[in-house]
Amino acid sequence: MVNQRTMNESIREKVKTFVENELSYESSDFDSAGDLIEQGVIDSMTLVRLASYLEETFQIEIPDTQLVPANFCTLAAIEALVERSQRQKEKE
Repeated sequence: MVNQRTMNESIREKVKTFVENELSYESSDFDSAGDLIEQGVIDSMTLVRLASYLEETFQIEIPDTQLVPANFCTLAAIEALVERSQRQKEKE
């Protein structure tokens, strides 16, 4: 069984890979601990692309009400969103 830390690292690494490959940012071009929106890494259009990627990659559904900047501003916020969505899916 995958432990929580490994799962978080997996989420983080997959999001960083998405940012690098799909948004054309090198990890050295942004502070992964900082606010990705303030750094210009994520904007309204890329937020939607990232949400779609997360849904496909982690087999989750992100409700429209959760498509808000606060859920996408940092890698930690994105991880928390994925984890909440996974828990919600498990309840269904």
